[in-house]
Amino acid sequence: MNINFLFLFLLTLVSNAICQDAELHIHNESDRTMDVKIMRSLADGRSSLFGKMYINPRSNSTKYFSSTGYYYLKVKAIRLNRPDVFSKGDPFRIYVGSDGYDVLTISYSIEESTLDPMSGETISKAEFDSDY
Repeated sequence: MNINFLFLFLLTLVSNAICQDAELHIHNESDRTMDVKIMRSLADGRSSLFGKMYINPRSNSTKYFSSTGYYYLKVKAIRLNRPDVFSKGDPFRIYVGSDGYDVLTISYSIEESTLDPMSGETISKAEFDSDY
């Protein structure tokens, strides 16, 4: 029984040393709560929901990726007594391999004004709500 446990423990250590996860760090530098959808682009041109993050104002969050792929973000920025702001980011590539992995950082800041406060493409609430 102890040999099986030791073997499993060593196998876990070796696999963790060989295959690290890529990281996406998102820094919310705004006074809005960020509802973030991470969308994975598929080979046939469609996309699917990979994961979600809910980031409080002036906070950070991290998402881990175990495989290489193309992704983009859909963001809903929420603030009490202000209209929600929706945006869709440009695609980015995440790499995970035996020779290394990506560590990406994206920072959001919103200056409250009557102008469009987010860079990137503005999207509707319906497009944000879609997981495809």
